[in-house]
Amino acid sequence: MFSVRTGDVALFTGAKKVLAVGEVGVIFVNGEVADTLWPPSPGGKSWHTVYSLRDFVPADVSYEELAELIGYSKNYGFPGQLVLEGNKARAVIEGLRITTRTVLEQLGIEKPPSRDPSPVRRAALEQQHTPLVSFERAAATTLYRRDEQPLVMEFCATLAVAAERFRSPVGLCDIYIQGPDSVEVIEAKSRTGHSYVREALSQLLDYAPHSPRPVDRLAVLLPAQPDERELQLLHRYGVDCIHRVSPGVFRRVPAPDDRRHLMKRLWTES
Repeated sequence: MFSVRTGDVALFTGAKKVLAVGEVGVIFVNGEVADTLWPPSPGGKSWHTVYSLRDFVPADVSYEELAELIGYSKNYGFPGQLVLEGNKARAVIEGLRITTRTVLEQLGIEKPPSRDPSPVRRAALEQQHTPLVSFERAAATTLYRRDEQPLVMEFCATLAVAAERFRSPVGLCDIYIQGPDSVEVIEAKSRTGHSYVREALSQLLDYAPHSPRPVDRLAVLLPAQPDERELQLLHRYGVDCIHRVSPGVFRRVPAPDDRRHLMKRLWTES
């Protein structure tokens, strides 16, 4: 019997594609709430199990792509509800580069919500001056990076070895490649602008010391060739640039060997 737990991934489908990715939050059984949300048809059964979502992100993944990840026929129609466990569930999560908030909490990257009810506190009227309240959430907590995922999948399809990811106290890398002679960590970005390249660089330098095996190369994967300024930024720290040239074709612009050798010691120091 399948069971749904907090932190599980829910894919919402329709129109022959995955329309959104969600992360299961609170789960409870309440017939009155369920029937209010989904009124049963005359003589039909009620769905009394209800779950909330901790995260919900729009997606655009075709049934063909999803079926291929699971190992089903490409023309599989995904009728009704489908629950995946074990290797099949893992293949989808890894293939779509899904990172749940629950996993980040387990790694210590995010703090789980407090379970202790906070007492109600009174505040003087003069303290309430802020008309708008906003918050900032770290990029690493994104459940599903819609823009980067197709680029990562397209690039990984060109590799001769299977691409993986590794978890660390600072996050999950995009691509981890263990070749016969070298180990490489790659971070993907959906844009070639300076802020995107700089963010990818900082993530790589943060991930590298936590690699399961000592890193030989670091690289940033981009959808197009970056400007010279961004390329020089990466090469200054011994990091390669891999950019898309055309469908299924990528070009690597390697960092100078002397710069890579100089930086490698820093990459592997924990």
